[in-house]
Amino acid sequence: MNKYEHTTVVLHLEKKNFALTRADVFQGLSKESAKNVAELGDDGWEMVAALPISSGSAGLSSFASTDAALGLFKRQKAA
Repeated sequence: MNKYEHTTVVLHLEKKNFALTRADVFQGLSKESAKNVAELGDDGWEMVAALPISSGSAGLSSFASTDAALGLFKRQKAA
């Protein structure tokens, strides 16, 4: 049975908007966050989820904006 290790990374967005999909998150990443994601990929980490981090009003409101996303990554543990 495969064993995995997990990590989370805050991904900062250049554009402050609501990210609906993982592709939306990647398109809006800051240069530094894009570099960090690329380095994680080079080290064998796979992004398995991205959750928006919103600020502003609570609930579904036009006053809330997505400032960042929380990226959840996993990679197989070395044997």
